[in-house]
Amino acid sequence: MPVYLPTLSRRDFLVGAGSAVVGLSVARAGFSAEGEACELAWLSDTHIPSAPDITARDVNMTANLRQVVGELCGLKSPPAAVIINGDCAYLKGLPADYANLADCVAPLQAAGIPLHVTMGNHDDRQPLFEALKAVRPEASPVQSKHVGVIETPYANLFLLDSMYQVDVVTGELGQQQLTWLAKALDARGDKPAVIMGHHNPQFQAPPEGSRWTGLQDTAAFLELLASRKHVRAYVFGHTHNWSISRRDTLHLINLPPVAYVFGAGKPNGWVHARLDTTGMTLTLHTIDKQHPQQGERVELSWS
Repeated sequence: MPVYLPTLSRRDFLVGAGSAVVGLSVARAGFSAEGEACELAWLSDTHIPSAPDITARDVNMTANLRQVVGELCGLKSPPAAVIINGDCAYLKGLPADYANLADCVAPLQAAGIPLHVTMGNHDDRQPLFEALKAVRPEASPVQSKHVGVIETPYANLFLLDSMYQVDVVTGELGQQQLTWLAKALDARGDKPAVIMGHHNPQFQAPPEGSRWTGLQDTAAFLELLASRKHVRAYVFGHTHNWSISRRDTLHLINLPPVAYVFGAGKPNGWVHARLDTTGMTLTLHTIDKQHPQQGERVELSWS
């Protein structure tokens, strides 16, 4: 769901950006000179709290996001778009969390960089809708879900909503969203497809009586993707663990958190994605510039 930052105060940002947050299902990015790559910035798990001084796991989440936004705005070649792939808010998606988030990302507006976000399990639609009720659209492509498509010259990105319940670890896409995704993919079979959603695929059901920690409809989701050969990657967050793997022809890209990590020594930060005719080049930018994985680069082919 695209968010475009207008020249507004913090309060007006939360209201004025709303039509783009929930109302615009298709956006276009990266239409530059022929032959130039499309460059995107992928963030996840910012976990922005209600006040800038709040910390968790010895990390100031607000400071981390402000650092990343500063890096993005300072790039010689700014990205065509920034995507925060879920868990924008700290724990329960409080209105004050989103107000603090607006402060953090406001410099993107001044730099003319579009922002897109997806919903994670620590986000909450209702406080968001309350802040944006003056411009809430009458209809959405998928009822009670935030979905969208970003069309670039080299690939189409499909933004999903895997939030099942607020502050519940389980993720779910649901049949209605899967039906929409199938139709959206079939209508755009001329380019590689990159799917983005917050929750990780979970290949085995949890023990009886335990909750799913990833997507509880993983099997149906992966079956849908496997039947469409132009789908090349699924990009997710949630686990706070930077990794890239492959399942058959599908690349699985687990973004690092901007906020805190779940294991000692793991990197937090953001990923620069460079899309061209042959595939994607992903470069890791860590919060700690001395981290051994700073600048780590992975090339993924469309073929």
